[in-house]
Amino acid sequence: MARGRAAAAVSVVIAGTALVTTVAAGASSASAVGPSGLDRKVQGAAERLVADGAPGVIVMTRRGGRVSHVTAGVSDKATGAPMDHRLLFRIASVTKSFTSTVVLQLDAERRLSLDDTVEKWLPGVVQGNGNDGSKITIRQLLAQTGGLNEYVQDPRIMSDPARVWTPAELVAIAMEKPPVHAPGQGWNYANTNYVLAGMIIEKATGRTAGDEFQRRVFGPLRLRHTSYPTTSPAFPGPYVHGYYLQHGDVSTLISPSSARTSGGIVSTVDDVARFHRALFTGRLLPAEQMRELRTVRPVNDEGVVEDYGLGVARIKFSCGYAWGHDGGFPGYRTWTYTSADGRRQAVITYNASALENGEKFRADLGRLAETAFCA
Repeated sequence: MARGRAAAAVSVVIAGTALVTTVAAGASSASAVGPSGLDRKVQGAAERLVADGAPGVIVMTRRGGRVSHVTAGVSDKATGAPMDHRLLFRIASVTKSFTSTVVLQLDAERRLSLDDTVEKWLPGVVQGNGNDGSKITIRQLLAQTGGLNEYVQDPRIMSDPARVWTPAELVAIAMEKPPVHAPGQGWNYANTNYVLAGMIIEKATGRTAGDEFQRRVFGPLRLRHTSYPTTSPAFPGPYVHGYYLQHGDVSTLISPSSARTSGGIVSTVDDVARFHRALFTGRLLPAEQMRELRTVRPVNDEGVVEDYGLGVARIKFSCGYAWGHDGGFPGYRTWTYTSADGRRQAVITYNASALENGEKFRADLGRLAETAFCA
């Protein structure tokens, strides 16, 4: 869903609730061991985010074969239950990397072409108020360069959070506004693009997007804790509670139908890391589609400076570049980083919206990301 960088959140300070676990790559369960120097640095940085207002934080790191998890704060403010890296959460716009991967696989199979227009696959869906699907390609949808407007900020989306939305209804909201720019003549981040990409997946395959996620990604990578709910706001297992401004715990109040293939997936830090490691090391796409995925342009998305490709971003750190995507859904915020060789990873998630708009939180988040990926 939307990256969710709308203003600041609750101030909660929770001390003394922390857990560090380390596992060998591929191990079936975490075993408690003494923290490494990296873990101690990440622990301190994670606790600063809790002091800044995040109810709880999970950080997964990889250095070659060593995978570690650091947690701070709570997963549920009502019970005081600590954060746990095995808990489910809404990965929001990190979903876009999954959606792009499926589209690129279909391109490799010649089931569709990135140069196809939206109109070819979804006739009449993108039209009105200057919008023209015959001039927008699938590649432009994935690259966020088609110029289409956003639907997420429309008050109808949040006025009835439990409402079940169809993809076509979401796109229709965006069509009420003129395009931000002509196709290919700029860059603007819009969830509309990825809802359309999901609709094209379904048209090209004759199956649901969820079925395609399962058979192409979740199943082959054994992402056993990853799912794609489309209507029910319930979680299929123990989960992180998410908090949204004055609304409090909104974990199971908002229908994921308002996110769909732009941001609807539920997962864990380990499953997200496994997916990104497979993706960026070339296990999911042929060489030609990998080149398309990693063809980037520099962007500044509401203060986030990165290079954006096809549903993935490249971020510069002191130790080199990371690939990934971030995501925000009411109550949830996630940042993912993977080196091109897959030997270095960091996944950061916390359970409150809009905290990163605060200057101190944003600075501490940047320090945490640098430490988790580079230290």
